[in-house]
Amino acid sequence: MSIQSIERVNGILSLFCLERPRWGVTEIANALDLPKTTVSSLVRTLAKISFLDQDPETRRYTMGPKIFALGVVAGDTFALNQKGEKPARDLAEKTGLICRVAVWDENAVLQTLDIIPRDVDFLARRVGPRVAAYGSALGRAILAYLDPRELKDYLDKTRMIPFTQHTITRRDDLVKELNETKKRGYAINDQGVILGRASIAAPIFGRNGKVIASISLVGTPQKVLGAELDTFARHLQNTAMEISRLMGFTLTGESQAVRPRRGKTARGKERQTVSKTRRAGERRR
Repeated sequence: MSIQSIERVNGILSLFCLERPRWGVTEIANALDLPKTTVSSLVRTLAKISFLDQDPETRRYTMGPKIFALGVVAGDTFALNQKGEKPARDLAEKTGLICRVAVWDENAVLQTLDIIPRDVDFLARRVGPRVAAYGSALGRAILAYLDPRELKDYLDKTRMIPFTQHTITRRDDLVKELNETKKRGYAINDQGVILGRASIAAPIFGRNGKVIASISLVGTPQKVLGAELDTFARHLQNTAMEISRLMGFTLTGESQAVRPRRGKTARGKERQTVSKTRRAGERRR
């Protein structure tokens, strides 16, 4: 198979998502600007090896069992999931909120872990797995700590469309929010992706000191952004730092002496705040 064919297969498979799990040959051809004969040949081959499955009545394609099997293997062997699942699960049970972990992937965030506390409706997990970075706390927690050139590249090429009336869609507003995220050490999203859902997210750093992922707490705006926000944020940042260490991140030199210090919360009250993740991003820059 040629490199061009591999790229086309990647384009086809990347079209399938929770919002649109079924595609016809004509729809795929139009979406990718490819000849129908080319698409027809590729999807037949993908169906033959179980990467796609075709409905005999509608003739439309869905993801096949081989993709599911590979996804299970990838999820169970992904280093971030292996090392981060226990801290994330502890965080979810401690707070009673949904806990998600995501990585940066092709100018969006890809959720790799989704931890649902025992008393939360399981259906609440059906968000993603790919989420627009500008509209989500998971994404903004990563964007805030990107290299300035990477951030500029993202801003230049991203068309910010609204998901709700609360979605940030102006470049200046997003940059301002990213600056605020760095100041407080975590990102806040108030119904920017789905109405009735709010979240806070903190960055996760890797061995080289660069941001590699983020972790969030998700629930209703009243719950997440209410009276317990400070407590949730403290637990979230501590867990993000724990996972960062498990991924090989270390504090060296002066930064080893960093301790919780007085700071302003999102609501303007003074409290003890763990600022290690913020320092990690500052040291990297």
